[in-house]
Amino acid sequence: MLFAKLVDIYQQAGFAIRSSISPFMLKSISNVSHEDGTFTYIVKDGANYGAHGGGISMSEVYLIDSLAAAFKPANVFGIGCSFGWSSVALAVANPAAKVVAIDIAEGTSAPGLDLTNQIAARHGLNLKGLIGRSPEDVPAIVERELGGRIDLVFIDADHTDTAQYADFRAVAPYCHPGTVYLFHDVYICQTTASFKRIAAEMVTHDGLVLTRTASGIGALIPKSASAELRGAIAAFADPFCVVPL
Repeated sequence: MLFAKLVDIYQQAGFAIRSSISPFMLKSISNVSHEDGTFTYIVKDGANYGAHGGGISMSEVYLIDSLAAAFKPANVFGIGCSFGWSSVALAVANPAAKVVAIDIAEGTSAPGLDLTNQIAARHGLNLKGLIGRSPEDVPAIVERELGGRIDLVFIDADHTDTAQYADFRAVAPYCHPGTVYLFHDVYICQTTASFKRIAAEMVTHDGLVLTRTASGIGALIPKSASAELRGAIAAFADPFCVVPL
C-alpha cells in the first residue's frame, strides 16, 4: 500500500503523480527528452514540479516497503531530497523512525524542501528536510538531528563516482555493522566503479546491485542481517542480470 499512500499524500498537496509508465506510452504524453517514464514526476498545472530528474520508481517504492517489513531502523538519513518523494516514502514506511534528508535546494530542487516539510507537518510524519551539502554538512547535521547514529541511509544526490564515494565516506563514521545502505542510480548512471570500491571496503557488509529496481540501486546488506532482511533486499536482484562486484 505504500505507493498508493504516496499518491494520495501528493494529491492532497495538489499534485498529480506520473510514474512507471511504459516508454511506448510515454511518447504519447510527453515530448521532453530528459523524462523517463520509469521514474516518478509530480505534476501541477500540466508541468513537472522540479522539471529535471525523476523520483524513485514504483519498483523502488516497493523495495522500501519490503525492507520496512523486515527491518526497523530508528534513524534514517538521506542525501538528496528534491521534491521529497523518496524521503516521504521512507517516513511513511518507517513510522517509528526519525527521517532526516538533506538537499542543496538550488535550481529546480529549491522548492522541494518546503514541500517535503509541509507534507511532513500535514501528515504527522517524523521527517525533516534540511538544506545541506554532502560531504561537508553531514557530520554536524547527523550529530544534531540523529544523535550521531544512522541505521538506514539512502544516497541519491550527485551521480558521479567521485560524489558517491564522498557521500559514503561522509556517512560511514555514523553507521554501524547493522546499517543498511542504499545508493540510487548506481547502474543507470554508471557509478558501479565507486560502488565496487565501497563494497570492497565494507567487510561487515555484502554489496549487491538490485537489477530489478529501475535505477539499479546499489545495496550494502549487513553480514549479520536476518534471513528475512537479506531476502527482502536480494529479491530485487535478478539472477539472470548480475552486476559483478
